[in-house]
Amino acid sequence: MKSVETEDTVTVAPSVVGIRELTAQVRQDVRRYTSGRIHNLTVIMTGTHVVLEGFCSSFHSYQLAQHAAMRAAEDFSVDNRIEVL
Repeated sequence: MKSVETEDTVTVAPSVVGIRELTAQVRQDVRRYTSGRIHNLTVIMTGTHVVLEGFCSSFHSYQLAQHAAMRAAEDFSVDNRIEVL
C-alpha cells in the first residue's frame, strides 16, 4: 500500500480497505504524531465514529492525537476520550 506524506508528516493511506485496516492506521498515526505520548492507546471504530481512549500528561498531546485521528479517518467523526492527567 502506497502512503502519502502530508505537510505535518502524518502518513495517510489513500485506500484503506476495511475497519481493521483503518483502526490500525489511526493507531499508528496517533502514536507517530504524538511520539508515543498517549499511554494505553485504544482505537475503537463504531459505525460513524473513531473513539480514542488512553491517557497523557498534556493537553498538547491530546490535541495532537485528535488531529492525527481526524486526518487518518477523514470520513468519520472523532470522539477523543483521552484523559489528561
